[in-house]
Amino acid sequence: MTVEHSLTDDDQHRVVAAVHDELARWGIDRFDIGAMAHRHGLDADAILRRWRDPELLILDALAQRPGDTAPPDTGSLRSDLFYLAVRMAAMVTSESGRKLHGGHLISDIRYGGVEIRQSAWRARAATLAVVFDRARERGEMRDDVDYRTVLELLFAPINMRAMYTGELVDDAYCQTVADLVYCAVSTS
Repeated sequence: MTVEHSLTDDDQHRVVAAVHDELARWGIDRFDIGAMAHRHGLDADAILRRWRDPELLILDALAQRPGDTAPPDTGSLRSDLFYLAVRMAAMVTSESGRKLHGGHLISDIRYGGVEIRQSAWRARAATLAVVFDRARERGEMRDDVDYRTVLELLFAPINMRAMYTGELVDDAYCQTVADLVYCAVSTS
């Protein structure tokens, strides 16, 4: 039997935290495992034994964001949308969240990092698909609407305010956005 990697769970948590820090500082396009390991006192070889390439490490780290909770299950799509909006607002208005999201900005679409961003978004969105599956089972959501589109409609205005205009993203704004999205995708 071979050992796949030599990092303890605690080491893996330190690596993920270091990736978040590096992505916030340098962005996806300038991420470098060796530089990260040096700056954070980590073993680059052990990291590469666990994650074969930087893309896998980035994707794994982005799937483990600080403060993540289970997808909402309030029994109502409208309430679930509000919960998701508030959660996104809390993330992108925090200092670390703003920096981490800033590292996702695409400066040139010719960079290979676009695929990483797309993969990260698809994986992230897939973790929330259950919210929309439940809404469909309850008869609340139209069948012709893709859950990723719903998430984009919900998150884009919040990201716009938090990252570009600096306008307030409070619960009232999140409720307004959630209500508008609900009206666009609901069966009623």
